[in-house]
Amino acid sequence: MTIDGARIEALAREIASREAGRVDAVERARLLAGELHSEVAAVVSRFAAAARRAGAPHLDLVTVGPVEPDDKSIRAFQFKIRRGRFEAIVVTKDRGEVMLVGPFKRGEAEGPCNPIRQEGRESDRPGIETNLETLLVALIEMSFQK
Repeated sequence: MTIDGARIEALAREIASREAGRVDAVERARLLAGELHSEVAAVVSRFAAAARRAGAPHLDLVTVGPVEPDDKSIRAFQFKIRRGRFEAIVVTKDRGEVMLVGPFKRGEAEGPCNPIRQEGRESDRPGIETNLETLLVALIEMSFQK
C-alpha cells in the first residue's frame, strides 16, 4: 500500500494559497501571545511569592501553560492558566482580537468569553491588561474557595 503524496501536496498548495496573505497578521498574533504570556507568568509568580511571604508557600499552585496554536483557529495562538480543576484561556487572533475565556471548570463548557479588539494600537494595551488582571483574580478566587 502506498499513499499518494501528490494529492497531499496539491492540497497543501491549495490551502497555502488561501493563507499566504495572512502570514504577517498571524505572526503579530503569535508575538502578542508571547508578550501576554510573559506578563501573566510574572503576575502569577508575584502571587506565589506574596503567598510565601505571608506564610503559605503551599499556595504556589497556579500554572501558566506554554503558548501554542489555538485549538479552534489556525490563525490564532493560546495559552492556559490553571489551578486545580479551574482554567482560563487567553487567545490572540490574527484579526487583532484578544479573547479571554473563563474562568471555568475543565471538562465543562468554556466561558464566559470576553473579546477585546486591540488592532495593534498601544492605547488598547491598558484595556487588555486590566481585563487580564480581572480574569486572573477571578480564576484565583474561584479556584481557592473552600
